[in-house]
Amino acid sequence: MLKLQSVSLELAGRKIFSGVNFIVQEQEAVAIIGPSGAGKTLLLKICAGLIPPTQGKVWLFARELSKASFWEKQELRKKIGFSFQESALFDFLNVNDNLAFPLQAGLRLKKEKIKTAINFLLKELGLEDAGEKMTVELSGGMKKRVSLGRAIIHKPSLLFCDDPTAGLDPITSAAISELIFKLREELKFSLVLVSNQLSVIGKLVNRVYLLYRGRLKEIGSARELDFQATEHWSEIVGV
Repeated sequence: MLKLQSVSLELAGRKIFSGVNFIVQEQEAVAIIGPSGAGKTLLLKICAGLIPPTQGKVWLFARELSKASFWEKQELRKKIGFSFQESALFDFLNVNDNLAFPLQAGLRLKKEKIKTAINFLLKELGLEDAGEKMTVELSGGMKKRVSLGRAIIHKPSLLFCDDPTAGLDPITSAAISELIFKLREELKFSLVLVSNQLSVIGKLVNRVYLLYRGRLKEIGSARELDFQATEHWSEIVGV
């Protein structure tokens, strides 16, 4: 599904990370943890083909992105979903239109099919009565749900989630985690998750990588590791 080989990134002369090797298999769920400012979001965007690396190679669905044409990349992007940390909803569109956007712009489905998909997804998201609401009317948890819905409405094979429970209270955070788990069980997509929340990581992923001081290292299975007892955990992830 995804492979990074010797990937490095520099911005304004500053090396963010280097020598990154990373693989995600079909229907696998992987987490990337690390301190604030380590470059987790930037790495996630490189994985999704949203920004290019300074060095190294990225394969998405077995296609090396540096050798793919613009239109090939567009086709590859139809197979992925991306849920942004700050939701990144269109504030000039209501919930229905935000959810419809990938189906209209990407797949160009007919209005009847789009409406059916939206109604089904609103029920799955627990937002049956929110379709006509503008983003300014939504709570933080509702925005996260809509962002997640927009990322999966076209049934991607690979989903990228950038800290989907950031800034949420424990109850809402648990609900979002449960929603991702449920959707993944139904749609069978692979997942790359950025998060430092132990409960979220333990519920959703198979393997965990740590991005720390410019290096990415696999640190084991989420089920095998006892994160609470990990030495210097608070110092490393900044929580």
